[in-house]
Amino acid sequence: MIAMTRKVLDFSCMEKDTPQYETIRSHYLFSGLTDIEFEALATEISVESYDKGEILFHRGDKAEAFFFVESGQVELSLISRDGQKKIVEVIAHGRTFAEAIIFMTEAKFPVTAEALSNSVVYRIPNDAYRNLLADNPDACMRLLSDVCYHLHQRVREIERLTIQNARSRLASYLIDHIVETDDDEATVRLDLPRHVVASRLSITPETLSRLLRAMSDDGILTVDDRLVFVHSLARLRPYD
Repeated sequence: MIAMTRKVLDFSCMEKDTPQYETIRSHYLFSGLTDIEFEALATEISVESYDKGEILFHRGDKAEAFFFVESGQVELSLISRDGQKKIVEVIAHGRTFAEAIIFMTEAKFPVTAEALSNSVVYRIPNDAYRNLLADNPDACMRLLSDVCYHLHQRVREIERLTIQNARSRLASYLIDHIVETDDDEATVRLDLPRHVVASRLSITPETLSRLLRAMSDDGILTVDDRLVFVHSLARLRPYD
């Protein structure tokens, strides 16, 4: 991995009436704030650029801010005791990450964040945001909703990893990423590189390739780069 080279952009994207301002203003973590509150917070937000492979922060680093992804993709990962990287989640445009740490007693990042592609992120200071929440129950409820959503996602992932076999996990992943259906057929778009998909499913890239090849040989689907054409959802779903 490339060492962190944090680049703060030398222009302000947080000026009122700009597209960037409106984008982050409409996010549910901030939409509960009053205009005056958000305008005060916007002055504290910095805009940072990272090249593909650069590290935003390492696991164990002091967490003084959370992030909003303006463009690109950010990979959150852990390294196991045997040195294998486990990708916990990939955060794309319009999403935040590390916000739950605001309320942790020991404010340290539990994962490593790496730019999966060239990315621009907004850094929101924890102290500034926490101070606004102190007198804003609506914003607190929105943040609680976000935390509960991510907890549900983690529980679902644990269930897949402990109960389902590799083929079933792959089938579930494909079904979750359907972009178009036509009766019993469907089109799936794999937005992430295959090695990232494999890590999310806790299998090796080679196992992923074998599973896709086997499903293709069985006539269940056809793979064309990052598009997967499912010929029979009925045959795919029994594995879900």
